[in-house]
Amino acid sequence: MKLLYLADNSDLANWGCRATSLSLRQLLAGAGHEIIGTVTGTMIESLYPVSNLLSDGLWARFSRAFNRDKVRRLPMAAPILDLLGRRNGLSHDLSDNIETLKRARAWDPATRRLFEAIDACEAVVVNGEGDLIFATPARSRLLYTLTVCEMALRLGKPLYYMNAMASECPTSGLNRETLALAAGVLGRAAAFKVRDPVSLAFVRDNMPGVAVSACPDAVFGWSHLLAPAGAPIPYDRSVVAPYFERQNRDLPSAVDGPYIIVGGGSRAARHWPTAIEAYVRLVEGMKSLGLPILLAPGCTGDLFLADVSARTGTPMIPIETPALAAGALLANARVFVSGRWHPSIMASAGGTPCVFMGSNSHKTLTIQTMLESADPVEFNPCPSAEEVTRIVARAAALVAAGDTERARILSVTRRLGDQTAAIVAPVGRAASGRIAAE
Repeated sequence: MKLLYLADNSDLANWGCRATSLSLRQLLAGAGHEIIGTVTGTMIESLYPVSNLLSDGLWARFSRAFNRDKVRRLPMAAPILDLLGRRNGLSHDLSDNIETLKRARAWDPATRRLFEAIDACEAVVVNGEGDLIFATPARSRLLYTLTVCEMALRLGKPLYYMNAMASECPTSGLNRETLALAAGVLGRAAAFKVRDPVSLAFVRDNMPGVAVSACPDAVFGWSHLLAPAGAPIPYDRSVVAPYFERQNRDLPSAVDGPYIIVGGGSRAARHWPTAIEAYVRLVEGMKSLGLPILLAPGCTGDLFLADVSARTGTPMIPIETPALAAGALLANARVFVSGRWHPSIMASAGGTPCVFMGSNSHKTLTIQTMLESADPVEFNPCPSAEEVTRIVARAAALVAAGDTERARILSVTRRLGDQTAAIVAPVGRAASGRIAAE
């Protein structure tokens, strides 16, 4: 089937986005489908300004340069800018959003390619990722994705919304307007698959008219790449080293023996000053385990770890490291401290045990249930001194469990990985209409 791949986030500086985009693409290719067009993460995260006073192209260039939060905070700046136009034309009105994208064709080549690909494709597959977090204000990423889905549905193209998480926002609560908008789109999808049981329960409770089923995240399928013979593949020095060298640093010798990795988290990323202080405490505490430590920023939000690196003398893995190479480093760690979903799956795919901190949804608690952890615990994303002590104790116990715990985790991730082919099984089975929940 000729597909438009919506939310191919492999162009973003985010290990999870790259990993899930690539793994889902691999599943589609393995099922014999052809991707003839992509809607990239950069396109989804772009703003689409509109103005009735200036040409959209001129307003887009001006707005992207000057219509920024720091400028809008200046006296009288925001009202004047708002008179000229909107810096993002996307809203909860999908018909209006479609018109905004039609206008963007005049000045944005990527949007022109989007319309061409929708016309040429036989169906649209969405890499759902974590976009279905119903926060206030509504996520612009989600509004864009739902708009393109609506465009496809109006043209009679089957929609397959895959590998998704669904959740309310833990800080702002549930945005029911966005929830209703999503339900109106997803209820017409040929198939809708979520990646975990909590998301499944959320959809069934909050979108009762939407057919949905669950399947483990596509990245679990990498268990056969990261641990093909039941043990993690070693990192490839020739792949990883250049990304250190670009920062005038050598690949740390720590990766030649047992080591620990400390990653960031989606909630910690929102509070950099607090996160920096908390992570300095955490890294200093982890040093008591007697193993070298590496810092792993999973996305640009985690780059507060650069300050932690400088203050603690701890090497940091460059964020530009290719996803599979990063996966190999995670898969070979003795323990991974993480507040992120996909990097934790990449680590677990090699048998690496994880200590989890809170995130922007249910994900770091849910993954422990999926990995059949005997004692699921989610620590504060910016841990206090007392919590650092508890994190270090838990990490020490996991390191001490050694190969026994690694074998248990590998067994679970292999089983979950074997199930991932079911994610794309519905694609092409229905030329129109919907596939019932399994």
